[in-house]
Amino acid sequence: MASDEAFISILNAVLSEVCSRCNFVHAEALQPSGAACMVQSGANYSTTSGGADFHRASVNFVYPPYVCIPGRVWKTQQSEWHKNVSELPVSLFIRADIAKITDLKSCFAMPLGRKGQISAVLLFYSSHAIPYSRNLEQTIIFLANDILSEVCSKKGSHICSDLQFFSQGEHPVAKKSQSVISKVWESAKAALTVQADQRSEVHVSDIIKFSKRLPFFKYVTNTSREVLCKYMEILQMEEGDVIVRSQERQEFVWYIVIKGSCELVLCTEPGAQAYTVHSFQEGDTFAHPYIDLYTSGVTGIEGCIRSSEAGTSCVRVFVPAGCREDFRAQTKPLWYKELAVYFYLSVDEAAEKLGMCMSAIKKVCRRHGIIRWPHRKLLGADKALAVLASKVASTSADPVARAAWQTEAVNILVAKLRLTLDPKYLSDWVQLDPLVPGGPGPSPRPGMSGAGLLVEGQSTSDEDSPPET
Repeated sequence: MASDEAFISILNAVLSEVCSRCNFVHAEALQPSGAACMVQSGANYSTTSGGADFHRASVNFVYPPYVCIPGRVWKTQQSEWHKNVSELPVSLFIRADIAKITDLKSCFAMPLGRKGQISAVLLFYSSHAIPYSRNLEQTIIFLANDILSEVCSKKGSHICSDLQFFSQGEHPVAKKSQSVISKVWESAKAALTVQADQRSEVHVSDIIKFSKRLPFFKYVTNTSREVLCKYMEILQMEEGDVIVRSQERQEFVWYIVIKGSCELVLCTEPGAQAYTVHSFQEGDTFAHPYIDLYTSGVTGIEGCIRSSEAGTSCVRVFVPAGCREDFRAQTKPLWYKELAVYFYLSVDEAAEKLGMCMSAIKKVCRRHGIIRWPHRKLLGADKALAVLASKVASTSADPVARAAWQTEAVNILVAKLRLTLDPKYLSDWVQLDPLVPGGPGPSPRPGMSGAGLLVEGQSTSDEDSPPET
């Protein structure tokens, strides 16, 4: 316990010193919670009321591998710089709307570790947008290491003696060992090397046998399975080979990782570093719409899905026109965030947009723990935020009143995020306190727990609930 407290004390000292010398207005340090996620360590520093609000709203967010900036820096062991996080989509930065209300813009995140193990990720926020600069990034890392050494020396602590801050590529992530390839896959692989129009019944049978091991085909009918397997293709790649680009549309095409791994990589501004935002392991499925989750409606963000190690094998599955109606009734391998894009629509409209029948979308909702479709509550939250935005604007000459209304807006944003985010990104409820006595302080309604999750005793009656079977 004493060593933990000493480590947090050192992190607090580093946060405050770097902020003071580099003009950052808010900083936070997160630590790994086992192998599951990154959580707030308790170390933080703010020079503005907005930064303090941002931290209080952030306490109960957790970040699984590759989720948001902390989760990505943790798993890739690479620093990240974003010119303006308040303009990033929620899929890239969960707290983007909170950053906008609290006047936080640029964000720099760097890992702290030893021998390839991450001990903490530190994030620094500025009140104005700063474009990426390799020289500036290296200067801050050099300064942070000097401060870390100085603080440890003053405190007489050896906890951080072998820790250091680092940037891209200095601590590469260890590659996992290759899995043993089964005889079933070897037979299917040999069949896939034959041109689709020249495959015999034996070739197609070998491919079908292997497809039964893939989650993608779990809900596919036998008729559709035979057609999809007949025209399936194999891709064998070296590290860095691009499979899907954001600029190239691919409709009704899916890819399944058979051997090795792939990664979804994004660049958020011209000239900046590319960041891995998701990793696809053996058995995982991906398609072009997954890139759209991060780039759609946002200018300046480009991405691709590429092989992340040599010897990677994927299969390409094209759904022909004759199978698309059947495919519409199947439960597709949807990410939670892919489904959340449609939360602002009614459940019927969402099913139509996704090209799925109601029975299929119900199964997807249950798989993700969504009991109540959040359409109406989101509309109510947006109306409340619009009212608060006008109040914040009308009190610009009164800093105390403006800060109080800003705090309440952050409260509503947190409640809104709890309706839309995957529940595994959230822990217990955090309610911000008004900054001044008598300030606005209405709490969100009881029962608003998770992304459509219900608490004990809450009614399930709602027009927007997915219909029961």
